[in-house]
Amino acid sequence: MVRRDGHRSRPFAGTLALVLTLLGVARGAWAGEGDVPTLGNEAALSAGTVVAAGRGVGMAWYNPAGLGANRRARIETSSQAFVLRLRHVDGGVATGLPDGERADDIRSREIVIIPGATVWAFRVADHVSLALALFVPSFDEIDMDARSQAASPEVAHGQQIRVQHSQRRYEAGPSVGWEITPEVRIGASAFVVYDRVARSSRAWAWGLDLGSENERFVQTDVSESVRSWGTELVAGVQWTPTAHLVLGLAVRSGQLWLAQNSEKTAIATHGGTTTGGSQSGDIEFVALDSGVVRPHDPLELDVGFAYRFARGWVALDGVAAPARRGGNDEGRRARWGLRAGTRVAVTQNLVLGGGVYANRSTTVVADDFLDFDLDTYGATFGGELRRPVRLGRDERARTIVFTPTAALRYALSIGHAGRMRFDLTDLDSAAGDVITTTGAPVAARVHDLALHLGTGVEF
Repeated sequence: MVRRDGHRSRPFAGTLALVLTLLGVARGAWAGEGDVPTLGNEAALSAGTVVAAGRGVGMAWYNPAGLGANRRARIETSSQAFVLRLRHVDGGVATGLPDGERADDIRSREIVIIPGATVWAFRVADHVSLALALFVPSFDEIDMDARSQAASPEVAHGQQIRVQHSQRRYEAGPSVGWEITPEVRIGASAFVVYDRVARSSRAWAWGLDLGSENERFVQTDVSESVRSWGTELVAGVQWTPTAHLVLGLAVRSGQLWLAQNSEKTAIATHGGTTTGGSQSGDIEFVALDSGVVRPHDPLELDVGFAYRFARGWVALDGVAAPARRGGNDEGRRARWGLRAGTRVAVTQNLVLGGGVYANRSTTVVADDFLDFDLDTYGATFGGELRRPVRLGRDERARTIVFTPTAALRYALSIGHAGRMRFDLTDLDSAAGDVITTTGAPVAARVHDLALHLGTGVEF
């Protein structure tokens, strides 16, 4: 229902258009655009390139077959202890004036702490391990405030857009890994998914035609809270056909959404003063649809190849998912991603790792305000210390091993984002209005710099 650039609307229709435009902000978060955190200490060192090579408890997320190689009880916890996220949308707010168009950039800067992962794995039988895990694969906050006030020879004007947005996704559940033979391992995970999006948006625009003294304004306040429940299933296999080559395959169901609760409210005002002093105005409570269950995500395939040597491994992973059809901006392009990483024991107690990755955007077109269409390129580097502590003779295990981990991750997401445009070109007419449109994607980029901290205990 939001009108695109290049069309006209009836007077005051821009108010409803502004409401619907602001409601589109959360869609970008649902699409999962931009960068995502690595989950688990092993993945943090190698940019997540662990589908074939991984043996840590974080494999409950990437490929549960890796749990079959576990020989001890292990507890691991990790977080993105510091994430600096910088967003920049070139000309994200445009203002149409009688003598031309003015564009203002949108910028935001957030510092967040992302919980990451907590996993407890233990052996339940020979060559069989069970894990209980909590992962936070998606976590975002936006606090944008774009404002401007100026005057041209014909029009005085001002506008502001304030968006506060938070999104969290939690996935928790059991995983099992079984080493059938020294060469073949299989595994499966089942997660309960909880996702919450909370957002409030305020936007206003005002214009005064200096010749006719016609004045118009529009303002909206929109709030929305969406809670979704679902499940995600993962199954995987690792095969070692030679002494050094390891192949890995994981199949993910994607999020299968089962229920959703949505609360939305919007209040809109508009009006003005025309030549002669006559005034007009209105305030509306806009009734909004409570929403429907989100569409299921498509099946995802992760394939990995690793070469293992005496002190570590190098690996290459690929991720692919088919396109998803759907109207109302629910369709998605086919997804693909590539990861390359390594992990090397440089001393008996120090392991270093690094990796690079690239993820393709799945957005069909960024035609709504702050709808992002971004391809992501990133790199990680870090180290893990292994600190064994010898136990007494009567203990079941000879040692407890502590494994503190630290890693840095940087990612650049580049592409386009939808803009918002206020049209003030008709204020000299008695029926003139502040017309709101969206569309015409403009250049956008997001920088992510994160510090990963984790610790593990083997006993």
